[in-house]
Order: sequence, then structure tokens, then C-alpha cells
Amino acid sequence: MKRISVVLKASEATMVRKAVCRAGGERVVVTPMACRVRAAETADWYCGAQPAARGDQLRLDVVTDDAHADAIVSAILATAHAGKIEQITRMPAKEMRVSPCLVKQAA
Repeated sequence: MKRISVVLKASEATMVRKAVCRAGGERVVVTPMACRVRAAETADWYCGAQPAARGDQLRLDVVTDDAHADAIVSAILATAHAGKIEQITRMPAKEMRVSPCLVKQAA
């Protein structure tokens, strides 16, 4: 399982979300962000425009299996005109664990 985090403009969130769902994204979460937090990092996206002219920014988090991860990244890059992939992290797989109490009871 992988988690892909993207920061993009609010006006592009719907298009990117639809493209990600078509590419196989299982869980898509859109979270609003304060413009002041990312102003220094994203200034080059907007060619130095003032914060009011930039519009709102959103964080889009996608959880997917490894087989669809490349297709989702391609869909994001093809759809988002002003955005930045923040991180792609590998999530630990859930393991089936049996508690020691249950093992003792079964014995």
C-alpha cells in the first residue's frame, strides 16, 4: 500500500480527484490548507503572484495498492497544471496477529 500526498489549487481538485479514482485510487481525502503555510514553497508555481491571486490550496491524499500507484501518479501529473507531489510513502501492511491470550485458551 502506498500513500500519495499532493498539494494543488482548489479549482483543480475535482478534476484531479476524478482522474485519480479512474486510475484506481481506493481512498481519496481532500483537505483545505492555509495559504500562508505553503506560500514560500509554491511561489514559483504562480510566478510570484500575490497570495490573494493564487486561490486556495488543498491537500489531496490517496491510498492505493502498489499495482495502481504508477497509474495514479501519471493521472495526477497529466491533470494538475499547478501542483506538487509532496510525498509518496509506503504504508506497512496489516498483519494478522493472534494474541497470546487466545493461543493459551485454544491449547
